[in-house]
Amino acid sequence: MKLKFILSTFVLLLFAIIGGGSVDEDGNLAGWFKGLIVIFIVVFIIAAISGIKENKKKEEAAAIKRQQDEAARKAKLEAYNNDYKSFIATNGNPDKAIVITPNEVDGAIYVYEAKKSVFILGKEYKFKDIMSCTYTDNPTTVKGNITAVTKSNNGSVIGRSIVGDVVAGPAGAIIGGTTGKKKTEYVQGADKVYHDYTVIVNLNSIANPILRIKTGLDGKLTNEIVALMNVIIARK
Repeated sequence: MKLKFILSTFVLLLFAIIGGGSVDEDGNLAGWFKGLIVIFIVVFIIAAISGIKENKKKEEAAAIKRQQDEAARKAKLEAYNNDYKSFIATNGNPDKAIVITPNEVDGAIYVYEAKKSVFILGKEYKFKDIMSCTYTDNPTTVKGNITAVTKSNNGSVIGRSIVGDVVAGPAGAIIGGTTGKKKTEYVQGADKVYHDYTVIVNLNSIANPILRIKTGLDGKLTNEIVALMNVIIARK
């Protein structure tokens, strides 16, 4: 709003100069024009001071937000450390641990081979209760960008990029069209696939036979959990 006011005043000043009404008969600046300049300068100074104050307030608010976020992070980490110590005091050190959600005791898998038990997302299961394990994937595919390359009759090339998912076709497909003395080719880049994995654990339970563990984009974590469950099944 302040910027619009300054620009409006500046435009008014500019029109006054162009209109020639800013100079009197003696060639000196007209009094009203001097006053307009003074007003413009005052408004500019006020707006500049206001802008500085506003920026300072934003910086202070951002600093407070950073402090609050850091305090929340430390509090969450302290709570996690206390919960983990309590968990270890009750169950002992696990033979194997896989972290699924960082800084959450119930966001991990803990294996106790001697007791033949495993904690999965905060709940304990016996090895014999793990029947099978697999995973599913619900991927999202984003079409690669399509680049248009126009060639003239003298061999010069003009290239430009077009947003993806405009022309269907496999990666690297070329679609040619000729108009006059120019030829345009459309080359589609490789598609991008974003995975969404879920580990499926089949339990020996009538009430809750399926346990789902969301692992999202992390294929390595998915493979590690499936491999661990298969070892548990082999040793039950």
